[in-house]
Amino acid sequence: MQKPYATGVDTLFSFLQEGTWTRPTDKMAVYTEVLPNCRWGIRVTLFADTARVEAIEGPKCTWYKPPRELSIDVHPPNLWERLRGITFETKLAAAVEEKRAYARAKNEQL
Repeated sequence: MQKPYATGVDTLFSFLQEGTWTRPTDKMAVYTEVLPNCRWGIRVTLFADTARVEAIEGPKCTWYKPPRELSIDVHPPNLWERLRGITFETKLAAAVEEKRAYARAKNEQL
């Protein structure tokens, strides 16, 4: 698997372009997306070979042991997933869409 922080994360994941990217460390990249006039958004944290996708309440929100509805860890595909054609990017895109849907639902409740 190619390391996303080595090639430029903004060009690697085309579905993550509405928010902002930051690089807290050399081995980590953080994408935060809170749309204007919305309270809820998403945060994607890319590590060396995994990612964490979270629904967040504002750009500075942090969770301690969040439930599955708020946060999910995305791991590289195992052998059976690779044989079925599933890539890390497709798993990450599915997790991002799930958390975007959760954030949209929370914004509509407000």
